[in-house]
Amino acid sequence: MAGLTTTRATAQDFKGEGGKVRVASFPGGNDYPFWAIAKLGLDRKYGFELENVSVQPGGAALTAFRSGAVEGGLMNWLELARVRTAGEEITAIVPFLEMPNVWVVPKNSPAKTVVDLKGRKVGTYNRFSPEWVLYLSTAKSKFGYDPRTESTIQEAGPGLLRGLMDQKQIDATFIFYNLAMPMVASGEYRILFNSKDLLKLAGMPTSTMLTSVAFREAYCRSNPKNVRAFAMAYRDAVEYLRANDPIWVECLARQNITDAAVVPLMRDYSREVTLARFSADPMAETKQLFEVLYATGGKEAMGVDALPTGIFNTSFSS
Repeated sequence: MAGLTTTRATAQDFKGEGGKVRVASFPGGNDYPFWAIAKLGLDRKYGFELENVSVQPGGAALTAFRSGAVEGGLMNWLELARVRTAGEEITAIVPFLEMPNVWVVPKNSPAKTVVDLKGRKVGTYNRFSPEWVLYLSTAKSKFGYDPRTESTIQEAGPGLLRGLMDQKQIDATFIFYNLAMPMVASGEYRILFNSKDLLKLAGMPTSTMLTSVAFREAYCRSNPKNVRAFAMAYRDAVEYLRANDPIWVECLARQNITDAAVVPLMRDYSREVTLARFSADPMAETKQLFEVLYATGGKEAMGVDALPTGIFNTSFSS
């Protein structure tokens, strides 16, 4: 008990170098821990000021890193592999999400499984995300068709995909889970499958990580205490969100999720997929998934032939 008390006291007393720490997150997705850090004053507790910078996933996030507009932000492991292979010094310092997202179809769609999207118009928010590549890989290896050539793919921002579905311009869509839940609750749509279903088909653990919070390595070197302070604030925020129901009402209302039937669904699903700590060996798990995806997608789908070193830096969150 004495050792535990000392550890807690040390964490409580830790302070960063101070100043703003700008972190890019996706306002249309799960940005809940980042909002909670500011809401609960956890940044001030650890001696820095968090500035949440709203960006769209994909190229916009990378542009924010490259321009110096942010110190950190959300990047999935495949994005990190690509940018590090290209010479960018960006590394993940805390985990964020398991593979959480879903494929949605109209309630009366005849589709029942992955193969039923063959020949359909399918929407996606990102043709280069690991979850999407997992779909391509599963369709090809398990069901014998390639969505890249045997379906019509429509890429659009996450917030636009429901509109395309409502307008019947696409037959199915790969979409953020928090945007899917209200669609399902409306009674007009249903989830056809999710990324965890695809992981099972691929023989992979369903807890495999998708996204981390990455930081520019130059900032890690110049402000290591701020990076550790952010990691501590992030963990506190995730643990608070896991333990306290009332905060979710305000948290989700920012995304216009106020339906009493949807809020607990979103809260519980978000808690399930949001990670507070890295696994014992995140690189080993990531390499296992990479090899599964590369076997069918190759460099065309993955963007790289091998995973570079340095994708994860677990020292700041240990």
